[in-house]
Amino acid sequence: MKRVNVRIRRSLMMICMVALVMSLFASCKGDEKSTHDPNADGASKDFKTFETLETTDYSLTFYWGPDADGFDADSIRYMKEAGFDTIPIQRFPGEHEKIKNVVKLLEAQGLKAAITDSRITSIYDSKETLSQENVDAEVKKVLEYYADCTNITEWIVCDEPSADKFDVIAQIADAIHRLSPEDKVFVNLLPSYASLSQLGTETYEEYVDTFCEKVNPDYICFDYYDLMGIETTESHRGEFLKNLATVTDIAKKYNKETRVIVLLTQHGAYSNVTAAEIRWQSNLSILFGMKGLSFFTYAVPDDPAFVWQYAMIDGSGNPTTHYSQVKQTNATTRAYGDALYKTKVDKVFSIDNTYTSEFIKGVPTYTSYGALGAVKEGIDMLVSFYENGSFMIMNGNSDDGNPRKLVTKDLKDNLQWLNPVTRTWETVHSCFFIEQNADGAYEITLAEGSAVLLRVAK
Repeated sequence: MKRVNVRIRRSLMMICMVALVMSLFASCKGDEKSTHDPNADGASKDFKTFETLETTDYSLTFYWGPDADGFDADSIRYMKEAGFDTIPIQRFPGEHEKIKNVVKLLEAQGLKAAITDSRITSIYDSKETLSQENVDAEVKKVLEYYADCTNITEWIVCDEPSADKFDVIAQIADAIHRLSPEDKVFVNLLPSYASLSQLGTETYEEYVDTFCEKVNPDYICFDYYDLMGIETTESHRGEFLKNLATVTDIAKKYNKETRVIVLLTQHGAYSNVTAAEIRWQSNLSILFGMKGLSFFTYAVPDDPAFVWQYAMIDGSGNPTTHYSQVKQTNATTRAYGDALYKTKVDKVFSIDNTYTSEFIKGVPTYTSYGALGAVKEGIDMLVSFYENGSFMIMNGNSDDGNPRKLVTKDLKDNLQWLNPVTRTWETVHSCFFIEQNADGAYEITLAEGSAVLLRVAK
């Protein structure tokens, strides 16, 4: 890959600065303030601030990055500036020295590494049943080879396994956890729309539950690509919320964290996602309490089975439009992820959803709950309540040009919002898309796919 052109980099920085300034001006326009999303800065009214967020282990990453030649100081800096904390090294699993060199480059910029090493994946791919002793021996060799690399935090074992591979995954995970207890094992599970023959179980619930029971994973990760269409989105698979709810429920049973991989790069029947669809997917992951989010993909895969377009970088390693969109969304997502990292989801509801009946499958209809209480209006809204007392309201519509408003009925006092730009809890009087009407009720207007994290002061 060519090294990123410095002029291009400076130009992109200038564009980002201009866009930020424009968003600040736009947020102050009285007739437009209700249609902007909380990725922009707050309004200019007086406000009171409370605590600022601490950094947590919430994780932002991607699935499928550059090849070996695509990693250098400049390209890694772009990954870091996009808001990613853990960088997967996947495309050259048998080139161990090159893997180590990239790990060192990541370490120099304070980034964690998740690696695919052929010596571990060969255990997974083996046609023979290996003893735990043999698995331990192979894993030990790999760990010793990277012993001087302090920033390797995860080992990528496999993608979308059938249930008949859970036993060997359990062997690998057990070896890594005993020999290097601080390290995590990455396994990405199939989505709920996989066939039963792919799953290897009679139901999707059984598939995820069996994985947890046999493997005892560090977390449950799955992928779900909901947005379908040629170029623009023409339809949804329709059960993203149900899949999120299923994984969340099973994670609670086994006390596991959850992560999800969402669509970014157009391929096959999947669409070229918009900025609204990027934040829609991101906010849905937060809504259900996911502790990590991954985008598929960062670089264009060398897979001739599909035509791949619109990744985060182009074939020369230069950032694309999707790079800028993901970078902006990541800043907000990380703020919400940090704020909710130490708590769990209590309940998720749908409020007067007219989007699609399939979309809200598995999510109960809202009546009144928690600090929010009854609402007067809220078409296409989703709301999630967390065990720490905070709650998130989200516009469940991802189509451009579809802002939605929620009007409270019971809640009229002491509302605070998390400003994702300042990463500080503030009174809602500083928030340009939340107003109090003459009756004292709060009117919360969110752009398509946007969300806001709220709490009520005691």
